Amino acid sequence: MAAMPIALLVALSGAPAPAAPHPARPLVVGHRGARARFPENTLPAIRHALETGAGGVEIDVRVTADDVLVVVHDATLPSDLCRTPDGRRVPAGLAIRGLTLAALRRFDCGAVANPRFPGQRAVPRTPIPTLEEVLDLLDAPEPAGARRATLFLELKHEEDDPSLSPRRAPFARLVVDLLKRRGALGRTLVLSFDHPLLGAVRALEPGLVTVPLVDRDEDLLALARREGASWVGPRHTRLTAAVVQALHAGGVKVFAWTANAPKDQDRLAALGVDAIGTDDPAALVVRLEAKARR
Repeated sequence: MAAMPIALLVALSGAPAPAAPHPARPLVVGHRGARARFPENTLPAIRHALETGAGGVEIDVRVTADDVLVVVHDATLPSDLCRTPDGRRVPAGLAIRGLTLAALRRFDCGAVANPRFPGQRAVPRTPIPTLEEVLDLLDAPEPAGARRATLFLELKHEEDDPSLSPRRAPFARLVVDLLKRRGALGRTLVLSFDHPLLGAVRALEPGLVTVPLVDRDEDLLALARREGASWVGPRHTRLTAAVVQALHAGGVKVFAWTANAPKDQDRLAALGVDAIGTDDPAALVVRLEAKARR
């Protein structure tokens, strides 16, 4: 995305929105909890992120056959990372949407450490959690930091395949109803690559912050205005100083995902992004604190 068209769009857009405040330092958001340290999207990973100082946690949400919101990234149960009750590898192709919560909970998705993350520790007998259980964790006085943490809730969706996802409207209803019932609307940002799904969420709860995710070259300010979004979520490599400056001038905050290399994290902090998603939030917290003391 070229810097000049965005800057021109800001200049020519008429009365601009109030500029988004430049953060003193970015919010650290644990991606899938803290999957560099614990199995992704599990309660141990989320707890670790909170205990080590992350200001937010990003988790993925899907829907079971009995319409329960559960925290898992893939549309099918990860056969390389989950095990059956008797310790065997889970058969490939088991759709989350095709399993009831009771059936899903029989599988152990903490028994195997992900070889992509050498520092990850397995936690046997760890089931896929429900979103309700994550909200319980965020409402608890412990772990430290839970009550102040922001929930970055990514809705995973395949609109064209009902065997993998519900339709947008009922999915949005399940999410909004649970967040309302738990009093979590004010601490939650709802993210998705499926931007019409975010529209369905806003139609039900206009005050809920929705964040369109982006992994391609695109005019992010135009996207934010088209979606009525006060945040955008691009892959971190899509961001430049001009892009971030234009977004902030237009009143839009920036969630950059998923930066693990220190050089990338330093660049994003220098750009002034509002939040950085990372697989090892503890390491980023330490890094930002050390830089603040210099």
